[in-house]
Amino acid sequence: MDGRQKYISELKKLLAPLTVEERTDALDFYNEYIEDAGYNSYQQIVKEMGNPRQLSHKILADYSIKANDEETKSGHTASPHSSWRVFWLIIIAIVTSPITFALSFGALVVLICALAAVFGVSVGILGTLAGLVFAAGVLLYSGIGVVVAAPMTGILYIGFGITILGILLFCIPLVYWIIRWLAQAIANLAKYIYQKLVQRRAEKHEKNV
Repeated sequence: MDGRQKYISELKKLLAPLTVEERTDALDFYNEYIEDAGYNSYQQIVKEMGNPRQLSHKILADYSIKANDEETKSGHTASPHSSWRVFWLIIIAIVTSPITFALSFGALVVLICALAAVFGVSVGILGTLAGLVFAAGVLLYSGIGVVVAAPMTGILYIGFGITILGILLFCIPLVYWIIRWLAQAIANLAKYIYQKLVQRRAEKHEKNV
């Protein structure tokens, strides 16, 4: 087994998360790329393209971006699962990518700050919802407890509790949409930064050739 076959064989094992068709397309592309570039030894391939694990992270990130872009066609927002998958795969690809430390560190700082902001907003929203649920429960419990002894007070408490529950029912879809939008926003930021890094790396590689 020559260097190219060994490299592609190792890469194939690391691309298990892809579909058979996607994996085949990726392997065929890089197999032809390595052959056309004239990389003869395993060490030379690793020097020019990174080791198989590094390349697999890039490929997985690229396919997750493609899938996310498909979901967002016609102005639709992708599912939170798809958006977060893009974000984390890009983080992994950046961390393991053979690019300069300054570029990767700067990108990671921006993405981590964005993640912290989204996390803070999400926790705040969910905390507010939890507070409303608690308040509704207390009002309903208190109202039922005093409705016999003080009917007007009990009815007032129960009414307030039901009103809060109604607000919650209205807010839940809105909160889901907000969280979904935030997930898509951070995925879009990650895609933008990742594409810029890939572009910078390609430009640097061309200069060194």
